[in-house]
Amino acid sequence: MLLRTPPLVLLAGLLPVALIACRTGTPVASASASGPAPATATTDSLVQRAKTLIREAADKGSIDSLKQARALAERATNGDENRALTHYYIGLADFRMINQIPEDDEEQREQVIEDAIGHLKRTTDIDPKMADAWALLSGCYGRMMGMNPMQGMSLGPKANDAMKKAKEFGPDNPRVWIIDGTSDFYTPSMFGGDKERALEKFEKAARLAEQESIDDPLMPGWGHAEAYAWIGIAHMDAERYDQARAAFENALDLNPDYGWVKEVLLPKANEKQS
Repeated sequence: MLLRTPPLVLLAGLLPVALIACRTGTPVASASASGPAPATATTDSLVQRAKTLIREAADKGSIDSLKQARALAERATNGDENRALTHYYIGLADFRMINQIPEDDEEQREQVIEDAIGHLKRTTDIDPKMADAWALLSGCYGRMMGMNPMQGMSLGPKANDAMKKAKEFGPDNPRVWIIDGTSDFYTPSMFGGDKERALEKFEKAARLAEQESIDDPLMPGWGHAEAYAWIGIAHMDAERYDQARAAFENALDLNPDYGWVKEVLLPKANEKQS
């Protein structure tokens, strides 16, 4: 799964960076006679801020936002509430950060992806039915295989098992289908990849995202605009530039601040079409 680094994804990483250690002190929360409620409120606030910053980072390519988000989520691990989510958002921040590290800095890339895997495994230990964590873990194993193809024999089954669990626990989760689709898209056909099948999964993700209703604001909710971005990538790869442009425009209708689409993908489609 995800056997090679997506070249278009790397275009979004305009500035080479290294992961900065983000471990910080415990959250500032005063003691209260009401018991653990203040700590819970602080943890929820940290998780919400981390989620928001990761979204901003995806929109703007903000390395600082990723660093801050990771630090906030790590602070939240000191609390007793929503621990699965805190580790998930650390893993998600790491996963996003991979795209900002130069391909030739293999040591740093491996360090970041290994950190993501560790936190996502911790998430699944705490909440074994969290589909988002299983899906992202599968994606991380795929990225690791892309960096270390010789580990495919050991990492491939782990990636497949994680995706199987993601689909079991979240069959209607759009993020599951986006990550599964990227696996089909970047896996060579001789190893089971299929770009048209990937497109079908991206389209399914877009439909599911349209229907998705998230009651808890702390839960992951990304994926709608991303699904259209990947639909556009699949069409552009097949030289269907009109469909690619339409998909990218749909992504921007959903999220006008989506920098990857606005600054990289749509201009590339326009260039190809001209």
